[in-house]
This record gives sequence, C-alpha cells and structure tokens, in this order.
Amino acid sequence: MVNVEHIDRFADEFGAGVVEDDKEQNELSQKVQDYENSKAQKSSKPSDFQALFGANNNDHFMIGIKFTRWRTIKLYGDFYSSDMIIASPLGLITKIGEAEVEKEKDVDYLSSIEVLVIDHADVISMQNWSHVNSVVEQLNRLPSKQHGTDIMRIRQWYLDGRAWFYRQTIILGSYLTPDINALFNHHCVNYKGKMKLVCEYKGALAKVLLQVRQIYERFDVDSIVDSDDARFEYFTEKVFPKIKDSIQGGIMLFVSSYFEYVRIRNFLKSQNASFCLLGEYTKQSDISRARVWFFEGKRKIMLYIERTHFYHRYKIRGIQNLIIYSLPERKEFYPEIVNMLEGSHNMTCTTLFSRFDQFRAGEDSRKPASKKDGGIREECFCFLLEASSILTASKSLSV
Repeated sequence: MVNVEHIDRFADEFGAGVVEDDKEQNELSQKVQDYENSKAQKSSKPSDFQALFGANNNDHFMIGIKFTRWRTIKLYGDFYSSDMIIASPLGLITKIGEAEVEKEKDVDYLSSIEVLVIDHADVISMQNWSHVNSVVEQLNRLPSKQHGTDIMRIRQWYLDGRAWFYRQTIILGSYLTPDINALFNHHCVNYKGKMKLVCEYKGALAKVLLQVRQIYERFDVDSIVDSDDARFEYFTEKVFPKIKDSIQGGIMLFVSSYFEYVRIRNFLKSQNASFCLLGEYTKQSDISRARVWFFEGKRKIMLYIERTHFYHRYKIRGIQNLIIYSLPERKEFYPEIVNMLEGSHNMTCTTLFSRFDQFRAGEDSRKPASKKDGGIREECFCFLLEASSILTASKSLSV
C-alpha cells in the first residue's frame, strides 16, 4: 500500500473535503449525484466548458512531489528535492518574478528538469502564452548556487550549458496554434530529434444547426508579417462601409485575439460608430448592460472576443448579421457562434480569411486546406447548410 503524505491539505485545496464516516459519505454522494443531474439538466453550457470549469479552476498553483524508497509519496515537498513539480504557468512565473526581486530567492530547481510536459496547451493559449515562453526559457540554465550538490557527480554536458539538448519535451493539445508551433520549433531541441503528430480534423461546419448562408471572403497578402495589417485594411475598406451605410443593427463582430479587439475598438471609436464591447477585461455590470442594449437595438454593433466566449460561453440575443473578423482558434466555437443567429432574418455569416489561415480554416471546414496550393485560392466561398448537412459549397463571385 502506498502512503501519501499531506493528502488532507491537498484535498482541502483541490478536492471536495474529507468525509469521516460511511453514512455521511453515502449522503454526500447522493447529494452530489442529485446536484450534478439537476445541473446537467439546467446548464446550457457545452460539455467541454463543464469539464474545464465545473470543478476547481484555480490557475495559480505549484506543488512539489517526492517519491521515497518506502512506498511513500510526499506532497508539497521542497522543490529542490522533489522528483516532480506540477505547476501552472502563472504559478511558475510568480516564483520567477519573486526570485528576480528578492536576491535571497532563486529558481535553480528549474535547472535540472529532464522531462517537461505541457498539458492542455490549447487551454493555456487562452491565457497568457508569454508565461509559457518565459518559463521554458528559464529551464536548464546553470544554477546560481551550489545547493549542496557534489560537483563530481554532475555530467560534463550539463556543466557546458547543454542540458536543454537532453531534455524531453511533450506538448499535448487539442489543436495546433502558431504559438505552439513556435515553441516546438525553437525550444524543443533534443539531440535525438523531435516528432509531431498531425491530425486530420473532421471539421465543424456540419455542427451548424441553422440554415445559414456562410460566406468566406478572401483577402490577399504576400507575407504572414503583413497579415494583420492586410486583414484590417480589407475590413475598413470593404466590410465596414457596408455596415456604416446600412440602417440594420444587430451586427456582431467576432475577433480571436486581444490585439485585433483593441485595433477594431479604436477604429470604431474613430468612426463614431454605435457599438458595445464584450471583452475579457470588461466589467460584469458593463457586459450585462451591453447585452441588453444590443438586444434592444440601442447599439448597432457588438465587438466580441474569443477569450470572453471561452470563459463564459454567452448566448448573445439579437444578432442579425455575424461578421467573423478572424476565425476562432478553437474549432468548436465556430458553430457555437454561428448558431447564435437563431431568430435572425438574414441568417448570414461573413468570415474574413487569407492563405495564412490554413490551421483554422482546416479545422473549421470539413477537411484541411491543401498544402499544395497554400490554402484556398478563390476570392469567396459560400456554404449553405440545412439540418446539419452541407447542401451546397460553391464559389460565389458576388456577396
């Protein structure tokens, strides 16, 4: 039998608590089951949201685990003597920040990491991915202190500052992003090589439950460096004039990144547009007020960011026309957003994309974009769906 030390503390911080007798255990189990059944019936949130946020979702933690010879697992052990460290990027970056400010502290325990596992990388990308890069850059550096280490037992390649060439890195996620690819290309440098598992996505178009006319408008760009500017220019010159001249309200603008969110927000302000915001830093009271104003038609445009949808999964009412400025990173968000058009008179969704949106276009469509032609070449695609089945997928020359 394995003995686990400090399990009570772990249960208090991350579990449901400790139950003393069987009777109380049975009563609690019944209550939990009844609660979960009622919650499953009442909750309108999708299953992936409940799996991520249904229990303890604290993203600031760091635990050291030590395995002893006497079949004992010691939780909350000293980081320097631990065999395993389980931590969030925020927890690690906090320790790194403290070490930079307070000279008596250090993070030398990160110098001896042999196996790095980044789990749920797609979920972490919805937070601050720069924390991940900062933590990985801190790994396998030469320690600032000796910490009682016998120098004669240290391998020469470690003293030469080449420890990262021997570190095994495993990145797990539901999909690839440019940030994950950049981490894989620049920080996974094991001398034995590296391997990437490529998945063929089923696509998300068939999950659109409404008969929506989905229009994909392609803008030209020669370099990925100019992609953001080209997208913004296309929106301001081709898309926004139609919005400005139209008397119709209920227009939702969906953006995937905070950079795009700020850029579009500032542009709408400069145009004196009637709009409201649903951003990741918007106060709850302002969000409630914005949703009411948008539904009642007091605001013509709503600017909605992907991270807000990730953390809250709002169902926005009053959408008449949906414009996806940039495809979401999580492919399941596409049908969720499009299905919000229920009750709309136009049932139209317009999506802007370029040939550099291969990852996201491949996930959202029924099959990945072809690498041979660098993506989709047509100027505009139109999809019409009914009863979750694609009826037409034809090239459209006019919108």
